[in-house]
Amino acid sequence: MSQNNEAAEICQRIHSVVSKLPNLKDPSEIPYYNGLYFFYEEGEQSPHGFGGRIVRVGNHPRSQDRLQGRLWDHYSPNKNFSVFRKSLGGALLRQKNPNHDCLKPGPGKGHWEKQDSRVCLECKALEDRVTYLLRQNFWFRCVEIKDQKLRNILEKKLIGSISICPVCKPSDRWLGLYAYNEKVRSSGLWNSNYVYGQYIMSLQDLKTLERLVAYTLQTFNKVQ
Repeated sequence: MSQNNEAAEICQRIHSVVSKLPNLKDPSEIPYYNGLYFFYEEGEQSPHGFGGRIVRVGNHPRSQDRLQGRLWDHYSPNKNFSVFRKSLGGALLRQKNPNHDCLKPGPGKGHWEKQDSRVCLECKALEDRVTYLLRQNFWFRCVEIKDQKLRNILEKKLIGSISICPVCKPSDRWLGLYAYNEKVRSSGLWNSNYVYGQYIMSLQDLKTLERLVAYTLQTFNKVQ
């Protein structure tokens, strides 16, 4: 089997397994405290994904019991809480005007995209746009993973595996094509860490993911 075919097969299995999890729109819907989350985006499809292409894999790698809190960071009206928010807002600005004042002096260096930089009045309106975009155009699925070490290694391997898939490519209208980070633009993921990295899902990792998803579904069934 060629490397491309193998990468595509792994990605297909990832999408197939994760698609069994319920679609969520609000972090308060999650009935557990530790895990990985998978974002999907309106208009982004793939032959591998029933109901959508995975566009971001996320984690709370340095702390326990913070799955809901990490997701709330993305929805909070503060771009400094979330790289995801900064990437979305920067792409919105660049789509409208590549020379926007909030992006100067260069990609990733303007006060909107630079971590901990203070926002201007125009950026405050952009915060509302980013939150609205997340609420309207995105949804997510979560798998419960209590073990922090396992969760962190699976995050790396999932991002690495999806990023090299020759099939899961962004649409021509994907907002991420306006992101300043080249890894985001080329991979089709709102991720930069672990993209095109050395971490790839093995057969055993895929079986572990299947087991974790099955366990997660039991958790959801108990609260219904």
